[in-house]
Amino acid sequence: MANATDALCVPGATDFNKAYSRLHGYIALVICIVGSATNSINIAVLSRREMTSPTNSILTGLAVADLLVMLEYIPYALHMNIKIGPQVNKNTYAWTVFVYFHSIFSQTFHTISIWLAVTLAVWRYIAIAYPQKNRTWCSKRNTTIAIVSAYIMCPFLCLPIYFAMNIVPSEVTPQNNSEFAEDLALPHNRTVYVLEMSKNVELVTAIMWIYSVILKLVPSIALSILSTCLISKLTTTERKRQKLLKRSTVGPNEPEKQCLAEESCARRASRTDRTTRMLLAVLGLFLSTEVPQGLLGLASALAPDFFKSCYSMFGDLMDVLALFTSSVNFVLYCSMSRQFRCTFARLARRMLSATEEPAKFATKLEPTTQVSEGEIPLCHRPAIATNTHPN
Repeated sequence: MANATDALCVPGATDFNKAYSRLHGYIALVICIVGSATNSINIAVLSRREMTSPTNSILTGLAVADLLVMLEYIPYALHMNIKIGPQVNKNTYAWTVFVYFHSIFSQTFHTISIWLAVTLAVWRYIAIAYPQKNRTWCSKRNTTIAIVSAYIMCPFLCLPIYFAMNIVPSEVTPQNNSEFAEDLALPHNRTVYVLEMSKNVELVTAIMWIYSVILKLVPSIALSILSTCLISKLTTTERKRQKLLKRSTVGPNEPEKQCLAEESCARRASRTDRTTRMLLAVLGLFLSTEVPQGLLGLASALAPDFFKSCYSMFGDLMDVLALFTSSVNFVLYCSMSRQFRCTFARLARRMLSATEEPAKFATKLEPTTQVSEGEIPLCHRPAIATNTHPN
């Protein structure tokens, strides 16, 4: 069986799947717990009043979708990959329905994340290429419509996945129980339930086309084009800025050159570039996981046997890569956005002080004194109107 599978896939695919499946549950569980915490922090920070901006609203919507995926994946990983009880108990009808629900729920909200990333790239390109129209095109109202549209339309795009699988009952006897309970001797026959792909080959092929093209490759191509345009625009803008800065040393009387020589203008341009580079990193992470899934899905659409023989061998690995991508945005925001760091620091201080004050009051150590903002240097507090991602 392994040789037949490897013939349609890369050599050693079966052995890799067997080895990695023992670790997948624990790796996924750690990533989901950490990712749930980081995405919760992202939502708390990005939804602060001083962080309000169209771009941050999209990032908040993206963090909500990623958080829901990770919270739902925790019971799935515990059920499917971490052995807690007899294997046969994992194939009850209720658990099989949950796995059915998981396959649709996780794909739906991951698709929401992908299309919000596309929206993010469009908004950022407008901000750089058409700054004079940015406030109109990327207004708060249009941003809200874009986010709500993603949350409404993506479930409909993922609806065909519902028809791709069936819950199939199977009779387990003491003679054939090894698949479900390696260490369990069944005293009598039992019925277990398994989630299987539909026997309708044409239906499954059509669904794989929808999955690979509409849910994976189309947004990946859009992200690739927009990322290329953003990089090109960044390079062109930097080249023009350097050229004007050189000219400003010769004749600093022109208003535009004087503006470029001023510290505030240079700081604003630098902040814009940092924001765009940060968003490019986010988009790059999406592409690194979505393109391989799209290509494998396309191969499954072209050759139906490829899904079971090869795609499923790397399903767990692609899951954990997608989960990892959804969990590291907090690191990117902290490393590339000064305002995010400062807002997070202020929020953490408030939470810590809120927990410390009741303890001081209870022990009656000393009267609590109100500390003014001026006594604590909060990363040179940014202005309220400034946002992490200027438009």
